[in-house]
Amino acid sequence: MNERKSAQERILHAFREERIWAESMLELIARYAAERPERLCVADPDEALGYGEFYARILKKAGQLAAMGVRRGERVAAYAAQRADYLALQFAAHRLGAVFVPLEKNLPEERAQEIAERTEAKLLLRRTRLEGPEAPLPPEMPRGDELATILYTTGTTGRSKGIALTHRAEVAVAQNVFYGVAMEEDTVEMIPMPVSHSYGLRHCFGLLLGGRSVVLCDGVAMAGDFFALMDRYAVNALSLTPATVNILLHLTGDRLGSYPLRYLQLGTAGVDSAMKDRMRALLPGSRLYQYYSSTEAGCACIFDYRNDFSPRRVGRPACNSHFIIVDDSGQEIQSSESNWGLIACWGPMNMSGYWRDEALSAEVLRDGYVLSQDVGYLDAEGYLCFIGRRGDVINTGGYKVSPEEVEEAAMYFGGIRECACAGAPDALLGQAPELYVVPEEPEKPFDKAALSRFLAGRLEAYKLPRRITLLEAVPRNYMGKPQRGQCAQAARIGEDLQ
Repeated sequence: MNERKSAQERILHAFREERIWAESMLELIARYAAERPERLCVADPDEALGYGEFYARILKKAGQLAAMGVRRGERVAAYAAQRADYLALQFAAHRLGAVFVPLEKNLPEERAQEIAERTEAKLLLRRTRLEGPEAPLPPEMPRGDELATILYTTGTTGRSKGIALTHRAEVAVAQNVFYGVAMEEDTVEMIPMPVSHSYGLRHCFGLLLGGRSVVLCDGVAMAGDFFALMDRYAVNALSLTPATVNILLHLTGDRLGSYPLRYLQLGTAGVDSAMKDRMRALLPGSRLYQYYSSTEAGCACIFDYRNDFSPRRVGRPACNSHFIIVDDSGQEIQSSESNWGLIACWGPMNMSGYWRDEALSAEVLRDGYVLSQDVGYLDAEGYLCFIGRRGDVINTGGYKVSPEEVEEAAMYFGGIRECACAGAPDALLGQAPELYVVPEEPEKPFDKAALSRFLAGRLEAYKLPRRITLLEAVPRNYMGKPQRGQCAQAARIGEDLQ
């Protein structure tokens, strides 16, 4: 307990004293607007704003929101747009001490109204442009302990949750990102991930923390537009998801490898060994990062896998993070490769709780730690090792099987675009692994028997899939995370359509 407390004290001291610090991200933007007004702050397909211009737009929008009656502590909900103007709107709300509630750009109206009602939003904005007069701004900037943002999860399993984050938490997660990737002074990073989601938004914060440059774009499906933006703004760093990398590679081959990237960051979903090998070969001069994070405890681990080939490591704790492994009752355990537990994370970037849900907050927040449903352990060198989601880990005859391990082995077989392993009910064993495969060339026959023989040479017998099923696509959520529990249903639907 004393060792844990001293680690927390060191983190809190460094958080305020040894790193770039401000009470809010807005305060940092104001600082850079004075120090480097011409430096590129945020760009998108329509415009490019220096720090001075960006801060001036924030103040104008804040005045307009004030004239619309927004006051300190009130909530402002807004449909997202992958544009500089949308980020300015968020910071404008913060300038008034209001709480911003980002909404996915394609969110159904009924769902948007539900969130607006749950947060008692003063405004529900459907576009970023504001009309009308400006009112005077309050003299004080937001404090670090005040609520800044409520981020809503996707809600794929039950009612979605509103994660409440203070300004202090947003600065802390920005530090995790900024220092975790060692951003150079002239970093210009492209972010095609939605800024209504924690991944895209927090990577923007990481860049703005140090006065670097953000380039926003609308995904990667329009690959020509994506690369045109990279050329226009001399982009030298990227944040993507594994799914978007696969799309880029499928659409454009190895074109990404022609860009001299300082680093490539991959987040929201696990990065399998086959993709790591592909990125090592494609970007030989780049730092290659993967993230372990959650909306509740953002960007808590950052791992450069360039020269580390461990399949389970997701990194050492980021500068503001501290991890322990706990059992099902929440008690800390001494974990190891043979003794897994649930991952719990402490740090100033953690959420304050779930919006107006004290019962759920008490379940997840214990002594300042966010208790996840992720299974893992800490190795002898202090690296966090990820096994899988609690519901995804397969218990077969008393043995625990990581679905990621089976998937990684399968990807080395070749001819597979993507795959997912899930547990299926078994009368004798309780569960048995099943593998769902999306072939690279679906019009050609796929040799399941050859894949089974290949896996038998790489995996223990209890990890071998009892059945291999072909799919058109692995079910994923909108951020690209595989939904393993939906694979069986997707396979049945495919059979019905044949």
